[in-house]
Amino acid sequence: MSFNDWQVPFAILRKDVTMCLSNKKLVQIAEAIREQLQRLRIHRYGKLHEHMQILTDYLVRLQNNQRKLNICGTRAWNAAATRIAKNIDVTLCDLPHLTQKIEQAIGTTKTQIPSLRDVYEELIQAGEEFGGFRYIAEDRSLAVTTDPIELEGVYLGEFEIQLHIPSLTEMQYNTLYSVVALDPHPAGSNQCVTHPHVSDEKLCAGDAAAAIQQALANGRICDLFQLVHAVLTNYNPESPFVSLDEWEGIPCYDCGCSMHSDDRWFCNACESDFCEDCISLCRQCDDAFCLNCLKECPACGDATCATCMTECPNCGNQLCPTCLEDNQCPCIEEMEVEDESEENTTISENEQVRQSTASATEAA
Repeated sequence: MSFNDWQVPFAILRKDVTMCLSNKKLVQIAEAIREQLQRLRIHRYGKLHEHMQILTDYLVRLQNNQRKLNICGTRAWNAAATRIAKNIDVTLCDLPHLTQKIEQAIGTTKTQIPSLRDVYEELIQAGEEFGGFRYIAEDRSLAVTTDPIELEGVYLGEFEIQLHIPSLTEMQYNTLYSVVALDPHPAGSNQCVTHPHVSDEKLCAGDAAAAIQQALANGRICDLFQLVHAVLTNYNPESPFVSLDEWEGIPCYDCGCSMHSDDRWFCNACESDFCEDCISLCRQCDDAFCLNCLKECPACGDATCATCMTECPNCGNQLCPTCLEDNQCPCIEEMEVEDESEENTTISENEQVRQSTASATEAA
């Protein structure tokens, strides 16, 4: 087929930059996509062969058990025959699953590889639908840009949908396509989540995942971009990475840091939400309290809530129950020091009296 047969002017538009691609370059991109789809077909035949080999191994196992069962029957080995019958039963239980996988593998090989013209026209259509696309030569990716997206009043910005052409060979979800935020407005609680359904540039396509893979296997590149775009422009509240209700995050009452609802801690005293850096546990009851609602036991230094704090009957100081029971209040030590000091003073006074008496006796 001659390049002159396709005289369709085309430009790749990217914001305010226009990069024109020749028809020859577009055909080369279409050829690259078709080549990967052909390799995908070979890869799927390989998967079919793997499943068939597993089934063959199971059938050989059944034949061996059949031979062993025959020997057991001729020699009246009832116990051995019972074990072999159980093995046969286990093998038969796996056969429906194996045959189902083989049927699925056969189904994937029935997908028709599109012609070069079909893929070329898909590229033209994708450019028209999205106002152009760009080809990233470094990693052989094809990308289109969405309009700015806003969901339920939350502005998310533009996204670039990037199809990694070499990954078409194995249809690996993690590397097949990426959704890149061009003007990121990530969730307050997770900077990796740039869209309720996009985390680390990977889309959770939900029910659209099967349709996306089928579109790619058929070489319907424009359909792929449209399906991904449809997921991006529609919000599913049942399965977001971060819900729109919590997109800005929940502020910590103490430091103001934004956090996800699953990461917040509730103070049982002041009844406010805190981040993990501004919360601690009472060492007595193990309940969570903010740092302002916990007190440090003057004896052991453990963080203790107001409810667990007890009053020393001697000095009235607040301390934890453990230290009160063990007589660890600082006032105890102070009292012991005072008692010892008074005792030493008494001894000293008594010694002085004794010495004075002795001196008076000697003088007499």
